[in-house]
Amino acid sequence: MAEIVAVYAVPHTPSFVAEVLQNGDRSETAQLFATIRRHLASVRANLIVTVNNDHFNTFFLDNLPTFAIGLADRTAGPNDQTPGMPWYEVEVDAEAAASLQRNFLNDGFDFSSTQEFQIDHGALVPLHFMTPKMDLPIVPVFVNCVVPPLPSASRCYSLGRSLAKGILALSGRHEASRVAIVTSGSLSLEIGGPRAFVGKTFGVPDPDWATWILDCVKSKDHQALIDAATEARMLEAGNVAGELLNWMIALGAVGRSSPDILISQPELGNAFAAWSVGAQS
Repeated sequence: MAEIVAVYAVPHTPSFVAEVLQNGDRSETAQLFATIRRHLASVRANLIVTVNNDHFNTFFLDNLPTFAIGLADRTAGPNDQTPGMPWYEVEVDAEAAASLQRNFLNDGFDFSSTQEFQIDHGALVPLHFMTPKMDLPIVPVFVNCVVPPLPSASRCYSLGRSLAKGILALSGRHEASRVAIVTSGSLSLEIGGPRAFVGKTFGVPDPDWATWILDCVKSKDHQALIDAATEARMLEAGNVAGELLNWMIALGAVGRSSPDILISQPELGNAFAAWSVGAQS
């Protein structure tokens, strides 16, 4: 059977690419992602499942799924002109994606699918820094974290468990697969709204909430986080703070495990986390 070797939860802030181009290795972003990249290199993954929210570039209000999976053989991006990011062609493991979709449906998750799509900074910022050669195939999973009604935190946590089960059940040519799950999103973030910082396009309305989330991750008190992370509470922390739901999927996939790496970036409402995972997790 396939093996889950690591799970990650990282930011996908679109300005990170241009920032690192300007400041190089002295950039805090470059240093933090280098720590995560070294962890990924150490686990020798050969397939990545990305979990993130689209930002109205692949899906829009006329057809916005709660959960979706990409089934094409290839994708490309960024389809949102992320500043400084090169255009990438990315291999998609459509066979693994189809197997995971069937597993999700068997577990009661009604997944949409797309066979013709591109990806934006939500998927590509983490990949740009973690796999700069873009040489690993991906399975892209999309979660609506922005437009109410949002899926519940408990639903996303359960989806993480289903994802882990589906990965372990991959068979055939995937039996030797070493799979990393890369989820991404901010914990407190306002984009272009009334709570943006003066002179900025973003704001961090509730850094204390972000700190409390990381305390729950550190203490493995996932239930407290599930109970607290209502749609209303998440959106108090910013109009895109529902991206916490991507983190909930990561937590569901790892279960009550302590992260190897947990780094806060409070001034941006962000954090970086990495878990090493065994085959039977």
